[in-house]
Amino acid sequence: MHFSKLATSLVLALGLVATSSDALAQPKGGVQAELTAIKEELTTLREVAAAAPTMAQAVQELSSRVARIEMEIDAKMRAAKSMPETIESIDVLKDQVETLQTDLEYLRTAIANVEQPAAVPTGGGAAEHDDGMKLTTGDGRYEMTIWGYLQPRYQVDLPEDFSSVDSAGFQLRRARVGLRGQLGSERLRYQSLVELTGSAAPLLDYFMDMRYREELTVRVGQSRLPYTRSFLAEPNQRAFFELSTTQDAQRYDRDLGVWALGNVLDGKLRYQAGVANGAGPNTRNTNIDMAVSARLEGVILGDYIAPGTGDVDDSDELRLTVGGAFVHDLVQMPSEIAGIEVENRDVDGDGVVDNVRSVSSAIDAQLRYKGWDLAIEGTWRHERWGAILQHDDNANLATAVDASSAGIRNYLGVTAEASYFVLPKRLLVGTRVSHGRLPLLGLGGRSVVDPPPAQRALQIDGLVQLYRDGYRRVGFMYSMINFNAKDGADPADDIRHHFLLEAQLVL
Repeated sequence: MHFSKLATSLVLALGLVATSSDALAQPKGGVQAELTAIKEELTTLREVAAAAPTMAQAVQELSSRVARIEMEIDAKMRAAKSMPETIESIDVLKDQVETLQTDLEYLRTAIANVEQPAAVPTGGGAAEHDDGMKLTTGDGRYEMTIWGYLQPRYQVDLPEDFSSVDSAGFQLRRARVGLRGQLGSERLRYQSLVELTGSAAPLLDYFMDMRYREELTVRVGQSRLPYTRSFLAEPNQRAFFELSTTQDAQRYDRDLGVWALGNVLDGKLRYQAGVANGAGPNTRNTNIDMAVSARLEGVILGDYIAPGTGDVDDSDELRLTVGGAFVHDLVQMPSEIAGIEVENRDVDGDGVVDNVRSVSSAIDAQLRYKGWDLAIEGTWRHERWGAILQHDDNANLATAVDASSAGIRNYLGVTAEASYFVLPKRLLVGTRVSHGRLPLLGLGGRSVVDPPPAQRALQIDGLVQLYRDGYRRVGFMYSMINFNAKDGADPADDIRHHFLLEAQLVL
C-alpha cells in the first residue's frame, strides 16, 4: 500500500474517533493509553522518515491530529459522565481504534521499506546492477535502467570451393544503448533504444506502456511489430548471431503505432494486437492505410519462454510455449524493387500510387529442458499485385516477381534450431536449418537493394558459444547458404560459406 494512502486512511480513522458519539463511552484511561502508544510510535517514525520529506510531513500531520483528539476526548469524557447509556457503544469504539492501529502498522512498514534507500548519499535514491545500471528514487516511484551491448565481429566469406577469400575483416555489428524504467508508478513504463553504429544514430525503440491491469497494457510509440518470435528477441538474447536468410527476408520491422497487450489465464495466454503505419521505423505513413497485426502465445508446459534462444537457466522442468501471428498490410509501390525500376506506379491512373496487398502469418514453438532449447518457426506470405504486373511498363518487374496470372505470389519459409549447454550456463553448442522463398518486395519500410541469386535459399548453421552471467560472451558460428532456382539450373557460385567470430560486451 502506498504511504500517502496509508496516511489518508489513518487520518480518516482518527477523525472517526474524534467525531463519533461512541467515543464518549470509552473510559478515559483506555483511549488515552492507546493514543499515547500511537504518539510514541509516531515519534519513532518521525526520526526514521526525516530523509523522506513527504513521509515526514504525513507523520507530523498525524501527530497533530492525535494531540487534538486527546483534547477533545478530555472535554467530551467530562460531558459524558451524566450519559451512562452510551457505555454500550464501547465495543464499536474499540473496533475503530484497532483499525487505526492496523493502519499505523502499514505506515510503519512503508517507512521501513524506504529507510535504507533514504540513507544513501544520492538524495534518497539507490543504484544497483540489474540487466544494466538501475537507478531508483527513494520512494521507489521513479526508476531508470541504462542498458546496452556491443557486438564486435571478425567475418570471413568464402566461395563454394573454398578456393579464395571473397571478403574478410573486422566490424562492429551492433552498438546499442537504451533506457527503460517507470514514471511515478509501475503502471507507466517506458523504453528507448538507439543504434550507435554507422554514420547516423537512429532510434530503434521509443515507446511507453500504460498498464491498467495484468490483462491490459496499452503501448504507444515505436516498437517491434508483433510478428515472428525470432525477431521479437533482442539480438543479445539470441544464441545465433543473425537471423537466417529466410527469417530476415520474410519478417517485419519496427514501426510507429499503438498496441494492446496483456496476459490472461494466470499468464498462460499472452496477446498483442494493434495498428501501425506499416512504413517502417522513424517514418511517417506512406499511404492512408495501416498495418494491422496480432500475435498470440500460449504456455503448454511449465513457465512461459520469453523470445530468445538457449536454455541458459538450465530449466529443471519441461517448458513449451507456442505462438502464432497475423499481419495485414497495403504496401505502397516503391520506385525501385530489388534493383528494378518500377516504370508505372499508378496503373489505374487515379493519381495515387498503387498498393500491393500483403497478408502474412507465422507459427512457432519453443521447448526447453535441462540445457536443451528446441525451436521451430514457419512463415507464410501472400502478395496480391493486382493489375500492376500486367501493365506493359512493368514487364521487367513481372518477370522478376514471377506471380500467377492473377497477380498472386506466395512465399513459405521454415526454420528449425537446436542448442544444448554442454557445460551448464557456460558452453553452448547449436545447429540450425532454414529454407524458404526469398521475396523481392520489402515489408514494413524495408527494401531489397540487390536481388537474391535465386528465388530460394537453404541455410545450415553451426555454433559454439561461451556464456557468463546469463549472456553469450564470445562465440564462433559457421553458415552455409545454398541458393536454389525454382525452375531450371541453379545459378553459378550458388553456395557460399561464412565464418564469424563474435564477442559480446553487455552493460
